[in-house]
Amino acid sequence: MNVAIIGLARSGYAAARLARHLGYQVRVSDARVPAHHSADGEAALEKHAAELRAMGVWVELGAHTPACVEGADVVVISPGVSDKAQPVAWARAASIPVISEIEFAVRHTTARIVGITGTNGKTTTTALVAHMLNHAGVHAIAAGNIGQALSGVVEHANGHQTLVIEISSFQLETVQSFHPHVAIWLNLTPDHLDRYETMERYAAAKGRMFMNMTPDDWALVWLPDRKIVEPFLARCGARAVWIDEKGTWTPSPREPYGAVCRDGRLYTVFNGIETMHAAVDDTQLIGPHNSVNMLAACAAARALHVPNHLLCEGLRSFRPLPHRLEVVARQNGITYVNDSKATNVDAMQQALHTIQPPVALIAGGHDKGMDFRPYAPLVRERVQRLVLMGAAAQKLREQFDGVADTVVARSMREAVELAARAMPHGSTVLLSPGCASFDLYNDFEHRGNDFKECVHRYLMSQT
Repeated sequence: MNVAIIGLARSGYAAARLARHLGYQVRVSDARVPAHHSADGEAALEKHAAELRAMGVWVELGAHTPACVEGADVVVISPGVSDKAQPVAWARAASIPVISEIEFAVRHTTARIVGITGTNGKTTTTALVAHMLNHAGVHAIAAGNIGQALSGVVEHANGHQTLVIEISSFQLETVQSFHPHVAIWLNLTPDHLDRYETMERYAAAKGRMFMNMTPDDWALVWLPDRKIVEPFLARCGARAVWIDEKGTWTPSPREPYGAVCRDGRLYTVFNGIETMHAAVDDTQLIGPHNSVNMLAACAAARALHVPNHLLCEGLRSFRPLPHRLEVVARQNGITYVNDSKATNVDAMQQALHTIQPPVALIAGGHDKGMDFRPYAPLVRERVQRLVLMGAAAQKLREQFDGVADTVVARSMREAVELAARAMPHGSTVLLSPGCASFDLYNDFEHRGNDFKECVHRYLMSQT
């Protein structure tokens, strides 16, 4: 088989290695020019290219040429590659199938799959499910958008593991045989509107996760998105488990499966029988959005037959991931919180609902076409100082006009200083950008790490 791979970041590199491991002929194309990137990015791109060439892979960098898809039986695209990219157009003009890296990987494994999608909460839920399964003695590997490319896992796996896969709408657009035994739909809120013209198209992309499921499989769905997801479930017949953090759902003969939070406790209901797992306060995850994540993970563990005592132990022992409401420091009565993973406005408002005011909010970055104006009342209620940065700063300033003391920072260092200045005892400096990071940073982790470093430097200067 001849495989063309577009993009040589983490997932493209892993897909190329897997393809060579399987004995395929491989061509890789990346339009990036190494000299135009940071030292780390340049080194990684050139290192990957050199390693693949040594394995017999044809590699081109700096521009895509028609040769990159010449003779290909399938074209594999990385998550960051647009479906309008030139190699995709060449492939489709030649009737060559175009698939995602995750689709390519799942075609070459017999492992049981848990698939997790949603606008927000995917990474935390993926890590939590994998943690709970491993605690119970089930060999689980977290992969996909969580940081470890699925192709890299499949290259070294033996098929007996459970793969817990965080999968985005971009990756789902081109899946064909992806078939999770357990699928988790966490939520659908406005995001990536620079890629999808309508919310309906965004939902349709995510809904492809269910397309190959059967009545033997489990679909765990956030209750408020019932009307969006029910048409997908009607076509596949998977068993629905409704996730309700507000405690309004009740079981019935037609709906015997659910996961609910009532009176601060997490329950699942299977075949009408209710099981209590933990009090929210006994876990290390804070905020109503994390109740949804924990309920989904509990229901997934139940669907995979994890004994309740091991489920509870795994749930309570899980530690929050970095860059997600991560407490960085406390000094002089001010708490500094890194929520760099909040790359859309819904995630930002979840953080504001979780953190007690007064708040100095650092927001901004790469604009993904979102409308922030509906959230102005929440910002007015909870934010005392608003520090804006990045490409979206002017738009945010206009849409949040008059809601808080607002300033624009030229760097993260300046943003931290402006946010902390004159804030009262008991307040929080919160980085929750509501935007992507790509205008100033490589990714949200790069941005969050810069925030943490700037906080520590600022606090050292205050001692």
